[in-house]
Amino acid sequence: MSQSRSYGKVLPVIASGEQDLLGQALSLLSDLLPEEFRLERQSSEPAGHALPPGDAVWLLRTNDLYTKLLVQAKRSLAPRDVDQVLGGLPDLIRQALRQPTVLVVAPWLSPRTRERLEERDYSYADLTGNVRLRTRRPPVYLRLQGSDQDPTPPERSLPQLHGPKARRLARLLVDVMPPYRMTDLARLSGLNQGYVSRLLDSLHEQALIERGRRRRVEHVDWPALLAASAERYDLLKSNATTMFVAPAGATALHTRLAAGEFPGTVVTGSYAAAAVAPIAAPAQLALYSTDSVHIRRHAGLLPAERGADVLLLNPADPSQVERTRIVKGATHVGLSQLVIDSLTGNGRMPEEGEAVLDWMRRHEDQWRLAKLPTTADQIT
Repeated sequence: MSQSRSYGKVLPVIASGEQDLLGQALSLLSDLLPEEFRLERQSSEPAGHALPPGDAVWLLRTNDLYTKLLVQAKRSLAPRDVDQVLGGLPDLIRQALRQPTVLVVAPWLSPRTRERLEERDYSYADLTGNVRLRTRRPPVYLRLQGSDQDPTPPERSLPQLHGPKARRLARLLVDVMPPYRMTDLARLSGLNQGYVSRLLDSLHEQALIERGRRRRVEHVDWPALLAASAERYDLLKSNATTMFVAPAGATALHTRLAAGEFPGTVVTGSYAAAAVAPIAAPAQLALYSTDSVHIRRHAGLLPAERGADVLLLNPADPSQVERTRIVKGATHVGLSQLVIDSLTGNGRMPEEGEAVLDWMRRHEDQWRLAKLPTTADQIT
């Protein structure tokens, strides 16, 4: 049985303890499974040993087949804590269960937490309807979408990767190899030290960075950080955007850029991605420019709501056009900005962004700076 759909009804998160949480999760999954499947608690403890608090063993049955689910109830689970799942379970119990399906249940699981659970092939269910249940015998694949927002957020939460300032710091973390100190990151990004400190705490909790002695950043999961930076960003909506048709075609305008006719204009999107990891001939030219009137007039661009082959973008933050690259005479955005732009662009851009990201994984030594420079002028 394979099922993948959106779960429209969001359940109230009212679990007051682990046993209450286990009961609600059992009811949720039982209601979602077809009638021929039964989900029930195992009546006896495995190997005669008591399970740790918040753990349970469930049986998933259909006809003459059954499988065991090792269930762990978590009142909350940060991405960083995913590595600790199963950590407190005695070895004798693990051996007795013979590699059961691991199922994590919680009131709510963030997208990053769910991503890390899936990386370890764990199943999960939260009370807002985010569900991934996968078993081999009997074969079951159940996947449903609940809420990406915490229905009961803490009164004081850490800042998230939302907005231009957060993306500015994220790009710096991606573009430069660690280690580095919080004070240096704040100085080079031009951001408040308190804000940088709290955002780094948030990224550490989400397992996007690792911090060592004196809270220095020692490691950055830069592909995941780029993906997280793109979640609340939209190339066409986050930047002031106007659309045009180039009478001579977008490629002819791109050629004029390479000849230096429009200084201060920076290429992003499909044309920039094709210069790194081409997957198809680019059709739409996306340009960052703070003087759209000049380029519009001298390129003869015609306003267009449909069929536009040129996009002029006024960057939401100056950092988006920092650490640019010169490609055959034209100025292109830095690779980290290119990925963020492309993943959230229109048409083929998300696919092109993934291709650039794959190239970056294979050639990390060619584009990441070895260390933070001493002044901001050296990284712009």
